[in-house]
Amino acid sequence: MTAWLTAAPWFVLVVAIVLVPGLAIAYAAGLRGPAGWGVAPALGMTSLTLGTVLAPFLGLVWTPWYVVPAALIGVLVALATRWWSRPRALPSGASDARGHPRADPTRTRWTALAGAAVGTVTVLVAAVPGMGSPGELVDSTDVVAHLNRIRQYLSDGNLSSLGSGGKVGYPSGFHDVAVTAAQLVPHLAAGDGIVTAANLTALAAAAVVWPLGLVALARLSFGRSSVVLLSAGLVAGALTTFPYLLMGWGVLWPNLFATALLPGVLGPALVAVGVVGPVAGLNRRGAVAVTIAALPGLTLTHPNALVSLVMLVVLAFGTRLLLLVRLVQRGSGVGRQRAAALLATLVIVVVTGLLAAPRLSRQVADTASYDWGASEPFGESLRDVALLGLQVDRMPWGLLVFIALGVVVCARVVRLRWVLVGWVTCILLFLVAATGRPGWGAIITGYWYNDKVRLAALAAVPTALLAVAGTQWSARLVERALTTFSPPARRTTRQPRATRATAVGAALVLLLLVTGGANHDKAYYLVDRYYHPPEVTHRLLSPTEVAQLRRLAALIPPGVVTTDVPANGSAFLYAFFDRPVLFDSLLLDPDPDSALIGLHLKEAATNTQVCDALRRKNVQYAVTGAVRYWLSLSDRTSGMAALGGVDGFEQVGAAGRYRLYRIRACGFDPSWLPARS
Repeated sequence: MTAWLTAAPWFVLVVAIVLVPGLAIAYAAGLRGPAGWGVAPALGMTSLTLGTVLAPFLGLVWTPWYVVPAALIGVLVALATRWWSRPRALPSGASDARGHPRADPTRTRWTALAGAAVGTVTVLVAAVPGMGSPGELVDSTDVVAHLNRIRQYLSDGNLSSLGSGGKVGYPSGFHDVAVTAAQLVPHLAAGDGIVTAANLTALAAAAVVWPLGLVALARLSFGRSSVVLLSAGLVAGALTTFPYLLMGWGVLWPNLFATALLPGVLGPALVAVGVVGPVAGLNRRGAVAVTIAALPGLTLTHPNALVSLVMLVVLAFGTRLLLLVRLVQRGSGVGRQRAAALLATLVIVVVTGLLAAPRLSRQVADTASYDWGASEPFGESLRDVALLGLQVDRMPWGLLVFIALGVVVCARVVRLRWVLVGWVTCILLFLVAATGRPGWGAIITGYWYNDKVRLAALAAVPTALLAVAGTQWSARLVERALTTFSPPARRTTRQPRATRATAVGAALVLLLLVTGGANHDKAYYLVDRYYHPPEVTHRLLSPTEVAQLRRLAALIPPGVVTTDVPANGSAFLYAFFDRPVLFDSLLLDPDPDSALIGLHLKEAATNTQVCDALRRKNVQYAVTGAVRYWLSLSDRTSGMAALGGVDGFEQVGAAGRYRLYRIRACGFDPSWLPARS
């Protein structure tokens, strides 16, 4: 706990990097209350990620102080947008031209803040013990690539998602936040301190961004009653499929951050297309502007969050059009024909886009080509997504009761049917990805890498809304029961308010019991299992081995590259000790030179092609060691096994299971090395 107390100010700093610029932009745009708070993180990410993209074009090396001018530019744009989106006529008083108040009442804002705070606490209660300490390494495959990318950004000061220095482009919003925090706090940039930077960034997304966005979305979807705002916060920390699963599985940190941003952007987007009506401080024009402004931040954090947003908005808008066609069929033929024409156009555009995108974009085609060999039974897959059983040992039956009530509510209330349609669609996409049937389903699920875990995280958004709707209805049922059975003599003018407060309290307490007491242990278990796996074959690196790599790193000159075996943890030589490695990712396919070195390094004394590749890559050292990790991919580095005694290799260090060799075979000399630019 002492380590967490030390890290608490750093956690606040990470939150501030995202939230403060976003709030400034949101307030400059005229947004107040929950709607502004929910979209603020995405606006902050737009400011940060666009700043990091533009900096190299301006010849600037990124420093954290550039966050300020980037935010100021965002504020100026927001002020201009506010002028454009303002109502053309304002009557006296606090309402706009259509009678919508400029801001939610003070009580609503405080209740929304309380709801978000409840969500933050519930997530922290599960995630912090699950992590163990701020500097604990999550033992998942992608952590190698993510930490090495953070180190690369710290080393060269180029945080652009477009790529740099021979590195391919990658959506780097998550890394931009972690690097900016590490630049401000030297401890987070030193050695394995970047693990703390990454963990705190993931925790900020899960415990702050996600609850804020969900409370805001609930406010826009269901109104501003206390039970809605407070239950949204409780539900934010109750679903195991998100955020807890993505905190460890993969590890999908960019997906985690982008999905956490999603509900905060979804609300204004639904207002923009007319599915949800304008609310306090957010008219239709303002919603259009703020949605557009949030898109770069959402996309550069992870593009499939943009696809998720488009899918949910299109489904909601299509549902509205379909209902209009049915509702006006006995009325004006013109209205029905117009709605039908819009619906047909929407279907044509969606189908054409799905078929054309893989042919027009190589990146989309590559993403859709991922094959996980999914062949799970249909019933098991349905349980995992609909009953929240993914990677947990028992179903959260109490929470499922509230979700079931929410299904009934959204089926009965016409204006809420878009929630049900979005939920069912997410379930269908999960089933396609999990069962592998049908094969053509990759046309749709490919945007999420055909991965059921990513789709389960997406399904958490409509699932959470269903739980909130169920809680709201539960409160109404309790209120009705209390009113019915209360003695007539006690019915006074104050009684309805007291009855309503009692009903809200009862519904929230029941929700807290089934999500906190009976369900929260599973959330802790998910995080703990990935940060402290019981199987030794699932541990990438121990603290003792970090110390061993530190000793070897001291023997390697700065600037030269070491060829490594990623699955034995040696790839962290770069992330922790700033010694570049050849294989900086466990999963990504190597380029031709790297593949040649991995397969034929032993032949360096006799194979000139190997030496040529070593020179091009500036590889002068090799580190080997036994692999215990479950995903070894040893076929990629088979040419590096047992270098001891091989001609052209001199052992210069040893620590634990690791052996460090100086490559002498190619006669490395400064004149042989590529010129430095």
